Amino acid sequence: MKIYIANYDIGSMTPGQESRHQHMLGRQLLQTALSREGIPGDLSDENGLCALTYGLYGKPFLRELPNIQFNISHTKGLVVCAIGTASLGIDAEKIRPYPGSVLRKMTEEERVYIQSAGDQDEAFMRVWTMKEAMIKLTGEGLAAFAAAKCVPGKPLSGMTCRQMLWQGQYVITAIEK
Repeated sequence: MKIYIANYDIGSMTPGQESRHQHMLGRQLLQTALSREGIPGDLSDENGLCALTYGLYGKPFLRELPNIQFNISHTKGLVVCAIGTASLGIDAEKIRPYPGSVLRKMTEEERVYIQSAGDQDEAFMRVWTMKEAMIKLTGEGLAAFAAAKCVPGKPLSGMTCRQMLWQGQYVITAIEK
């Protein structure tokens, strides 16, 4: 699995402008990743090798290249794309104070990890991005959120998890199976 990252300056973008910018950057990162993997084609060609289609739960994939897996995530100021040949999911979040009420959706082990950390906001984002990457890997969406048990540093059965702190302000988590 390879991870591609693009930072951007939010500047004076409206939320709608930022959303369009994130979408465009995500497609550019995927196009770059495909090109570096030696895969010719253009994502904008609906009949080409890199034409996108969607799975049962809305997860996109390349119609003509089902063995190539990718996933894209974005948060304020950052867009990431993971690509590989195994099932994968990626999530990125800017570290910010988390609402304590969301701990109800976490397992006891996840709550203990967060509450015992020196930087609870970063710890929360590490757990949150693991859960998000896990459900993006399966393509099942938010319905699977509570069932995903994710504690940083603990092995995931049959999966590999990579986490990184990017520029001291973002947590990026990628999981492949």
